[in-house]
Amino acid sequence: MSRFFYANSQLINEEVTLIGDDARHLSRVLRASPGDFIELCSDAGQCRTAEVISIGKETVTCRLAEILPDRESAVHVTLAFASLKGEKTDFVLQKATELGVSAFIPFCSSRCVARIDKKAGDKLIRWEKIVRSAAGQSLRSRIPKIFSPLDWTQLLREFSNYQKTAFFWEGAGERPLAPVLKGISPGDNILLVTGPEGGFSRIEAEVAMAGGAEAVTLGPRILRAETAALASVAVALYEVGEMGGR
Repeated sequence: MSRFFYANSQLINEEVTLIGDDARHLSRVLRASPGDFIELCSDAGQCRTAEVISIGKETVTCRLAEILPDRESAVHVTLAFASLKGEKTDFVLQKATELGVSAFIPFCSSRCVARIDKKAGDKLIRWEKIVRSAAGQSLRSRIPKIFSPLDWTQLLREFSNYQKTAFFWEGAGERPLAPVLKGISPGDNILLVTGPEGGFSRIEAEVAMAGGAEAVTLGPRILRAETAALASVAVALYEVGEMGGR
């Protein structure tokens, strides 16, 4: 069953009116008809089945029905990932949303090939569409938030907002992520920081650790930046029990 998201302004008397891309996708791509059922999720993360009751040129109106279970992780994982070139950022956003990331912080460090530029606003709009689509496809209850891109210094200031900050660095020796996440409880916020194609410099690593991050490794092999970002999310969610883990 297809899942869509709506804002409170779209809800009137238990009826939700979908507009824009969502309405066009439902009516023209999925070819929905009155009487069909879909799933709708509110800004607050409550998801319900909904019956399509009318289809207009640019709108689809649905009546809310049965409440569905929450599919979100009990532990909130934010992925801070270095800006990547080409479509690699799109790939990370899509797949990490499917895995269960709660929020994203793109950033730029000294070895980033892709730089934050004047088109950052346009990129953010495209990224939000990618994340919204991935959240619906993977039956998420909420759409992950994407923060505006930060520079390295700005990112360091964010560390204090999290119960744990894990900094993935090849110079971390053999220290795995599991001990860092020991004691994490439902409702806690975890920040995962992964680097650019060129990795982090030693100075950046030292500053990150001085700022409260704990350096960890993803094993003895060197991973591509986009692989490291997704692997860090999968390992973290496994360790907190969200992907069949403990």
